[in-house]
Amino acid sequence: MNRFIIFNTILLGVITAQGYTWPTDAGKSLKSNYGEFRHRHFHMGIDIKTGEKEGASVFAVEEGYVSRIVANFKGYGRALYVIHPDGNTSVYAHLSQFNPKLEQYLKYYQNMNESYVLNHFLESNKINVKKGELIGYTGNTGYSFGPHLHFEIRNEEEQPLNPQTNGFVIDDRQSPELKELALIPLKSNSRVNGSLLPVQIPFFRNPNGSYELADTLNIFGPVGLALRTKDKRQGFSETYQLKTIELIIDGKREYKINFEILDYSLNDHVQLVRNHELHRLNLGSFHNLFHLKDNPKSTVQPDNLSGILKLPPGYHTLIIKATDANKNTAEVSGWIFTHPPIDLVIQEIQQNENEITFNVQSKSISIPLKNITCYSFSPSGFADKKIDPLQIEKKDGGLMVTLDMRMIQDRSLQFIAKNKMGAFSKPLHWHPQNVSVDYNAKPDIKVNQTAAGIIVQIETGNMGKAKPSLNLDSPQKLTDVVLEKIQPFTYISEALDAEIFKDVTSLNVSINNGTEYTFKHAFRPELGKPNGQTVVVSEDEMCSMQSLESTFYSQSLIWIDAVENSVLPPHGEYLSNIYQLQPFNYPLQDTVRIGIRYDENVAKLEKTSLYYYDQDDGWTYIQTKDSKKRHVLTGSLNSLEAVCILQDNVPPVIKSTFPAHGGQYYTEDVLQLQANVDDLLSGIAPKETSMTMTLNGKRLLYAFQPVSQTISYNLLDRLTLGNHTMTVSVKDRSGNSASIQIDFVIK
Repeated sequence: MNRFIIFNTILLGVITAQGYTWPTDAGKSLKSNYGEFRHRHFHMGIDIKTGEKEGASVFAVEEGYVSRIVANFKGYGRALYVIHPDGNTSVYAHLSQFNPKLEQYLKYYQNMNESYVLNHFLESNKINVKKGELIGYTGNTGYSFGPHLHFEIRNEEEQPLNPQTNGFVIDDRQSPELKELALIPLKSNSRVNGSLLPVQIPFFRNPNGSYELADTLNIFGPVGLALRTKDKRQGFSETYQLKTIELIIDGKREYKINFEILDYSLNDHVQLVRNHELHRLNLGSFHNLFHLKDNPKSTVQPDNLSGILKLPPGYHTLIIKATDANKNTAEVSGWIFTHPPIDLVIQEIQQNENEITFNVQSKSISIPLKNITCYSFSPSGFADKKIDPLQIEKKDGGLMVTLDMRMIQDRSLQFIAKNKMGAFSKPLHWHPQNVSVDYNAKPDIKVNQTAAGIIVQIETGNMGKAKPSLNLDSPQKLTDVVLEKIQPFTYISEALDAEIFKDVTSLNVSINNGTEYTFKHAFRPELGKPNGQTVVVSEDEMCSMQSLESTFYSQSLIWIDAVENSVLPPHGEYLSNIYQLQPFNYPLQDTVRIGIRYDENVAKLEKTSLYYYDQDDGWTYIQTKDSKKRHVLTGSLNSLEAVCILQDNVPPVIKSTFPAHGGQYYTEDVLQLQANVDDLLSGIAPKETSMTMTLNGKRLLYAFQPVSQTISYNLLDRLTLGNHTMTVSVKDRSGNSASIQIDFVIK
């Protein structure tokens, strides 16, 4: 017995000695965790909260040697890399300072290179560290939105591992929340609850914490699912990434996501793990639970599963399990009914002063209707509201639906029904007799890229209730396209293969309201393919977009739309038309090259550049090359945005400094020099060529924080008594500059 106890004590000691220590004394509160979705990348580690102040201690999580020292204006700012005996590398980023020994190395190499920016690799065992040794202090350097420690643990291939399942456990007893399911048609014949467009459905949460679908899902044809979740930790407001998500149909796993290992070379694949279309449409951040065969896979998709539902007719069980890094699990269950949508007809209408009753029947299938939903639309086609019927009665397998006449005054109606088997109907529409018609109106024509294919949408608005017809016009032929009504004045095509648009020059829409009106919508797309180069030109031939061989994950139609209304720049005016690169919701693997021609008036101006519109940051500078002979500005983008030409001739602003001009200070009060700068349009590039800081005529190797736009320098020695002069100069991306001289006194 005693020998058994001694053996276990020794074993426990070995296990403890091999475990990592926590990297900071700031606590175990996480601002962000591993795998979270960011713009074109995953979050590769954990962000440990350190409060609003900098300077919490950072420790080596295990013995090893410092392999790399980094100091930068962007990215990880000041960072240390330590290689351990197990082959793993720990990374500590956004530090304010290193320990004194490492600071000496940093200053030595910075002075030798005459640059603050450093990315220095060290020989093995040149700087050894012990487990738990103080190696630095937390900060807010680099591209950071506040003081914290970004920490990673990487394997021997430099692939980041999930810290929470690789030695850095935190207390978390709260299960994930499941918020919403998106169902996405993937082929032209696919339907979801009667619709050929994606559908989003919230979950019902039971008192015991489990989730259910409020109703049976009705699908037909290949369909993909996507899940929106929220994972929280008790006592904290932050939302975190999950560890795994599993999709199970009829007891068989169809798909799995596992956030255990990531790869920097596959970072852009975040666009394929998160549903890019829903994200770009601001409809939420969803995990795709399916994988299209033409797209490359990420490391979080380890199994050879597609997740695409191609289910035989009938009922099928659905289970989705979501698990966090602490194995807290949430599960949703429900039913899927596979059946094509049903068609509805209104057989008769009864009406008096106060009420109107519709007899809604299934067109061909004898299965009785179970329930029905009614929506109203304004005369111009705006979705107004859901209408609660006064009464619903069953009759001959259909439904008698009675509505209050006051609720539908000058309104068109949409009915969506469901039969007793669980099959949804296609939308059924009804118009009042007095539908307004504006013969000077023009239909709104849009082209959209979806997972199923290209969909043309036509909104007739107050042109009346006549059904439009659509054909694709090319020099060789006219191709008729079948339209389906989805709202009282909105029609869409089926999902079309991109190949059908080859050589198309316009979309022709005809509407017959007694007199036939034909509208020609200029449309000159091109087919973008992987491993090929494609050039597409706008209708006015002033804007072009060129793909590279590596631009596309899979084949896509590309085109350029003119934008009529857009957000004004902070100063100046548009110097070109605004062009929307399309399809804006399609993810790019690499960049596209864009060009916009300009006229003689713009040629006379200086400091003109290309800009794109960012929803968060507004008009954003594009690194631009000016071909003056051809009168073309060119640049590159890694997403399809709205672009134009703008001029920035307004210099940046140096908003405040410390010390301040004319200030008098005690020497112990001035430990850091600082200047806050800003620029309204082209912005200040986080590069040493964009700014300078001097003290008493000597150039300083300053730091720059691009989020707060702060230039700073930590003084190595106390300032001497007497007069001192600090200068700060800054230049924006367009070449406008500002400078300031600060005279102050140390007393």
